[in-house]
Amino acid sequence: MLRNKNKKELLEFFKDVKYSINKYDKNDIIALENSPCDKIGLVLSGGIDIKRILTSNKIVHVSSFSSGHLFGEIIAFSNTSLYPATVIASKNSEIMFIDKDDFIYFCTNHPDFLKLFLNDLTNKIITLNKSITGLSFSTIRQKICNFLIQESNIQGTNFIKLNMTKQKLSESLGIPRPSLSRELINMKDLGLIDYTKDIIKIIDKGSIENILME
Repeated sequence: MLRNKNKKELLEFFKDVKYSINKYDKNDIIALENSPCDKIGLVLSGGIDIKRILTSNKIVHVSSFSSGHLFGEIIAFSNTSLYPATVIASKNSEIMFIDKDDFIYFCTNHPDFLKLFLNDLTNKIITLNKSITGLSFSTIRQKICNFLIQESNIQGTNFIKLNMTKQKLSESLGIPRPSLSRELINMKDLGLIDYTKDIIKIIDKGSIENILME
């Protein structure tokens, strides 16, 4: 519901609740990992990336959100209430922040929104669990194969349309960008896949599924 609304419509939708709005330039840090989270964020315009920056300077891309997406809602209501990853503006952005108590009040008085909110929250948890499963595979090929099988099931086709850059894909899989490119070439040479700039075609799905069992 919110993702189809523009900034003006979003402001009108939340007119009954207290909020603040902050502006960020591209690559500005919105929230640092382990910083307190007691507000729910809503992307009014622009977009955000959520990344984990490890001690080895390795970056793991967790997710990306565009206009109309909420973030921080899982963390704000947890016992720790600390951001588990860093939130960065992927482009010039405006973010609305709503205190969690005010957000509860809004949900209480808007049951239709509460239903959609809980549905969105559940889907985010499922997506997070899939990401954790993907990171548990030991080889680069297994991580790529797991991603391809998941996306094939979601998109309902063996022609996988990438909804992110290969840099973000490599970060989400927890592997270096050059390693991703090399392995895609190897898998293409083996006849497992074919690909263009933003489409990966699964040629031998059975063999790809077998790789996950190794």
